[in-house]
Amino acid sequence: MELRHLRYFVTLAETLHFGHAAAKLQIAQPSLSHQIQQLEAELQATLLRRTKRGVELTEAGRIFLDEARDILARSDRAALVARRAGRGDAVKLRVGVGYCMDHMNATRAVGLFDRAHGQVHVELHTLAVAAQIEALKEGRLDIGFVRPPVNDAALMSEVLVREPFVAALPAKHRLAKKKSVALSALGQEPFVLPPRQAVPVYHDLVLRACREAGFIPNAPHEADHVLLMLGMVAAGTGVALVPASARQVAQTGVTYATLRPSHALLETVVTWRRNETSVSVEQFLEIARQLMAGS
Repeated sequence: MELRHLRYFVTLAETLHFGHAAAKLQIAQPSLSHQIQQLEAELQATLLRRTKRGVELTEAGRIFLDEARDILARSDRAALVARRAGRGDAVKLRVGVGYCMDHMNATRAVGLFDRAHGQVHVELHTLAVAAQIEALKEGRLDIGFVRPPVNDAALMSEVLVREPFVAALPAKHRLAKKKSVALSALGQEPFVLPPRQAVPVYHDLVLRACREAGFIPNAPHEADHVLLMLGMVAAGTGVALVPASARQVAQTGVTYATLRPSHALLETVVTWRRNETSVSVEQFLEIARQLMAGS
């Protein structure tokens, strides 16, 4: 069985028409028919039935289609890995970013790193803090952007940035034109909160800020990503306290106001294995430090 047979079969199974499949594959229709016959003969199974309108999959064909797609996907992945290795960029750097964090600066760090060290393949993953800690210790992640504290002796960490909360308000909110608001003025508003299970530090800081302002927020809705929170605010679902870096997000229907008085600062920490020897990790850390210091 050859990969081209699988590609021909998958294309035909997706179009259910010999003429359309042949055109898509840029081969003659009789040649496609012959290749499918060869495949069926080798498998000793009928994969397709001709109909007046085209073809239809048999039960064997439906089962084989899933397997064929999987084989082709793995083949494509193997080719990609080989191509990267051939270019000398088989080195991989796996970076984790927590929920409700400054994803924009994290992705900027990846972009700057890529321009300086294009031979290293960077994988960016969104993971809860606890999952990042475990992945770092188990060697499945190289660098993590998390909320403190990081108390594991196997890991190193440092604070990259400290930022205040700002109020995210629907554009038509009664306070939308204010540059600053007292948090107590939002005491009767519905809040969009980050879920404690995913982002406990962020969640608890918001509750503490509200408590210090004299109220417990009515929070009928939760979202585990700042973009989702802002989307819910834009839809008029409620208000939210978001990191000041969220101002960089161009979200239609949302206005931002500084809080008075200013409340607890939200910290972004970078963490990595204490015994790490990778040059790529240190190079990425240096870029992240410089970027966050200038933000």
